Amino acid sequence: MKLKTYFLALLLMAIVFNSCDINTEEFQAISPVDSFETSSGSIIVNPLSDSFEVVVATSEAHTADRSIPIEVTSASTGSALEYSFSGNVDIRAGQLSGSTMIDFELLNIPTGVTKTIVLRLVSTSEEITITYTKICESNDIHLAIDFDSYPEETSWEITNSANTIVASGGPYPGETAFNASYTLPDGDYTFTIFDAWGDGICCSYGDGSFIVKSQFVWKP
Repeated sequence: MKLKTYFLALLLMAIVFNSCDINTEEFQAISPVDSFETSSGSIIVNPLSDSFEVVVATSEAHTADRSIPIEVTSASTGSALEYSFSGNVDIRAGQLSGSTMIDFELLNIPTGVTKTIVLRLVSTSEEITITYTKICESNDIHLAIDFDSYPEETSWEITNSANTIVASGGPYPGETAFNASYTLPDGDYTFTIFDAWGDGICCSYGDGSFIVKSQFVWKP
C-alpha cells in the first residue's frame, strides 16, 4: 500500500510540473516583425486629395499598444515644408496593422514637378517611396444661378481680399437662369448674392438656387 502511494505522489508531481511548463511557454514575450504594407505609392495632390495613408503590418499581435518609429531618409526629393506626418505608426493591442497619414501642403508644392518622400522603418530599415505631384490648377470659376419668380431682384458680386469688386452681375429681369465663367488672379475671394426684396431666392416665390465652383486642369 505504501509503495503504491509513493508512485501516485510522483505521478501527481510530474503532472503539476508539466502543467507549469506549458503555462510558462504561453506567456513568453514575442518579438513582432514590422513591415510596410507596400514598398511604393503615389498621389496627385489637389484640394480634394491632399493626404496619403501609410500602413505598417506586424507579424504577430502584441498584448500592448505599440508605437513604430518612422524616419524620412535623405533620398527624399521633396521639401519638409511640403508635407507633414506624426513620425510613427501606432498599432493597437491585438491588432496586426496600423497606419498614419502623410498630409501634403498644397500651397507649398510647386506645380507640375514630381517629388518623392522616402520613409524608413527604424526597426528594420525597410523603406517606402511615395511619389507626389501637384495638379496644374487654373484660376477659372463657374457661376450658375437659377432664378426664382422675381429675377429682377437678383444681383451678385465677387470681391477680393481687399474688398474690391472684381466681377458682378444683375439684376436679370425676364431671365430664368444665368451661367458664366471667370478667370481670377491668385488670391482669396468672396461671392455674395443679393435679393432686392430681402426674402432670398428660395422658396416662397420660386425655387431659385446658385452654385459657384472652381475648375481644375490636371497635369499629366
